[in-house]
This record gives sequence, C-alpha cells and structure tokens, in this order.
Amino acid sequence: MTDFDLTGPNAALDEKITRSYFICVEKCDQYSARTKIEGKKIMGKEEGDLEIETRYRPYFIAKATYRIVYLRRSRYGMSVPSDVESVQVLNRTFIHSEIIDHKVKVDAIEKIIVEREDETELDQAGNQIKYKDIPPHNKVDSSFYESHKDEIVRPKFDVGDVIQKLRDNLVSRPNDVSRSIEEIFTVDVQVILRTYYTGTFKTESKEKKIRVDSVTGKVDTT
Repeated sequence: MTDFDLTGPNAALDEKITRSYFICVEKCDQYSARTKIEGKKIMGKEEGDLEIETRYRPYFIAKATYRIVYLRRSRYGMSVPSDVESVQVLNRTFIHSEIIDHKVKVDAIEKIIVEREDETELDQAGNQIKYKDIPPHNKVDSSFYESHKDEIVRPKFDVGDVIQKLRDNLVSRPNDVSRSIEEIFTVDVQVILRTYYTGTFKTESKEKKIRVDSVTGKVDTT
C-alpha cells in the first residue's frame, strides 16, 4: 500500500487524553482556619457547636489539538504549447481532441494535513477565566483527587463536559476526504483545586456558616 492508495481503509480516530491534578498553595492551613473561625465564638459573635469541613473548588485548564492527514481527489489544468499534437503526463497520454484551449486536465491525488487547536480555562461556575488569575499550585497524584471527590464542589461542567466541548469544536473531517490516513484528537486537562475551610455553628434553632479561603486567608460568612 502506498501513501496515495485510495483503496485502503480510513484511519480510526485516535483519542489521547491526559489528566493531571493540582492544588493551590495555602497561606492559611486547616489549623489556622479553625483558629480564625473559633475566634468568632471567643469574641461572642457566634454561638452553638462548631463543625469544620474541607471543601475544594476546581478550576479547569484544557488544551486540545486535532490533526488529520488524508487523501483527496483533485484535477489540475496544465497549459501546453499551441503546436503540441499530443502529450504524455506521468502515465497518461492526451491526444489532440483532449487538448482544449491549449490545456489538458490532469487527475491527481493530494495528501492534505489539517491541524486545529483550541483551549479553555474555566472556574467552578463555568465562567471563562485567565490562567494568570489562578493562584500558584503544585501537582498532586490522581489518588489525591479520587480520595477527595466527595469534598469537591460540583462544577457546572465536569472534566467529561470540557473534553466533549473541545471535541465538538475541533473534530470534524473535511468534506473532501477520499481516505483518511491519520486522525488524532489530543487533550491535556488540568484540574486545579482551591481549598476552602468551612465552619458551621449549630444551635437548636439555626446554623451559621463561616468560610475561610486557604489561598488568601479571607473570612466570609455564607
């Protein structure tokens, strides 16, 4: 089989998806967050039993590429001198009646390479953000992500949604494909977790939540 053989099978789409996980660098750890929250009770501003929980809000950074190498049929017009009676181009001979307006039409097979790329950067709410606005972060093992899944605030779009959106935007065979030789969809997804510590003061009649951002140390009442 040659590179220009139109009789072979089309290449199957090869998807290469990698995921990596990160956690934002803390300025305020769990102990410091608890101290800040307990301080509210010491100051007499809050009452009730205190429960502390750790939650993570994800950022998604995804970069994707699509590449297809394919063959297509084409036809070239080639000029010939006016005194030419017949001409052989490659293995085809054109007689006088096939030379029209001093031109012959030559069938051809072309090899085409198409490459596309796209990327997206989203926060937990599905809003577009800029990478520079994401706090510094360190890589963690996938086991960390898996073991803390229940503590991650459910995002508007999960990893599968992000990948599918990029796939929909990029993966599309051109209409003039006669035979595909190679077709690859590659995605690199980074999930970056930002830690928040939430303290809940509970009484018989009400509860109040206070959240501490581990990155900034800022305290918010939720």
